Amino acid sequence: MHLLRVLALCYRWVTFALGEDDGECNLKPWLSDGLAAGEEGFHVVCVRTSSSAHIYKGGVATPSPLKVDWEAASFRKEITRLLNIEDTIKYDPPGHKSVQWRKQPWTVFTSKGKELRPGSEAKVLSKNFAKLDAKPTVLLLFEGGAWRWPTIHVGYVRRVLPGVFLRTVSRVPALFEVFIEAKEGEEAGISPGLLSNAIELAQKSLGPSMTEGKVIKTMRSSDQTFLPYDKNDKLKELQTATGQLLRAPHENLEHLQVLRYQKGQHYDAHRDYWDPREFPDVPRFTNAEGYWHQRHATLLWYLSPPQEGGETWFPRAHGGPVPYGEWTACDERGAKVTPANVTAVLFYSLKADGDIDEFSWHCGCPVKKGIKWAANSWLRNSPPGSRDKNRRALNAEL
Repeated sequence: MHLLRVLALCYRWVTFALGEDDGECNLKPWLSDGLAAGEEGFHVVCVRTSSSAHIYKGGVATPSPLKVDWEAASFRKEITRLLNIEDTIKYDPPGHKSVQWRKQPWTVFTSKGKELRPGSEAKVLSKNFAKLDAKPTVLLLFEGGAWRWPTIHVGYVRRVLPGVFLRTVSRVPALFEVFIEAKEGEEAGISPGLLSNAIELAQKSLGPSMTEGKVIKTMRSSDQTFLPYDKNDKLKELQTATGQLLRAPHENLEHLQVLRYQKGQHYDAHRDYWDPREFPDVPRFTNAEGYWHQRHATLLWYLSPPQEGGETWFPRAHGGPVPYGEWTACDERGAKVTPANVTAVLFYSLKADGDIDEFSWHCGCPVKKGIKWAANSWLRNSPPGSRDKNRRALNAEL
């Protein structure tokens, strides 16, 4: 049976088997049996009335969730106090004075991914619970202010869009294989076809891949180029679809990076975030609003797999050590994703609270036969400029 068909059947069985929670909030798609490092800043909120809720801290199932009540003006104050949410990111680089950034406001989303404007939550809840058919509802709270798909457990399959499935590879870091069923995905506006001419476009401007502005072939020997999403209609559609998949505003995406790995080419184990202890540059990682501004997620598309090799290796998956001196070992430690088996791989460089996830190291394994083409959709946790207030619906339907 085709793997996508198996995933779809697994998803339908899980959805049927789990059902609703005691006739109230549908919590099962969002709660895990135990806390994963990196998800401490993720909380599942079962809103029971317009002014009260149960909170499942860290997204962990428990018979005794935290209880909170609020008045119209105290929603954020009460939840911040209850969860002890911090508003700064701070580091102490060796030989350098402490550096810190303001975090963007923590944010709640509906289970369908609608982001509620900070400060509007109580008004939205009051309006929705005023309806005669109002029922308890689920909100998802991210202390870092950006959506992050919860991992639940290794092997968990989630349908995130029509024809689009995520399968959890590891909880630490949050790492997923992405499967897209071409026909159904295309009908939903997202399919590998949107990248069908990326290789042709990229070949015209390929150059040696660079690290901090330098070509270091012993570390990184692939070739790269960057394609603006407004270069053609397909890439514009890809930008919109990627934002929908990641449940993030598309203005937070960097230009699409296209990569070519020929036989023997590789990229040593590295991170997609910049560690402030190595780069203690406050202005560089501050956006126009004055908030912490880092790479939050990487959606790595596999455009054309090699015949052999070229896997993406996550040496620290499941909590392992940094592979010092073995940067391209690509062995059984951690986890590996094979390009021929999936559409893409998704992983998060930031934790749910906005801090860097030091387990997100990954490596482009050497290609042994053939050529590997891939593309990176990098998502920032915040926009580079002032955010579009229109994207946070004041009167969102829950």
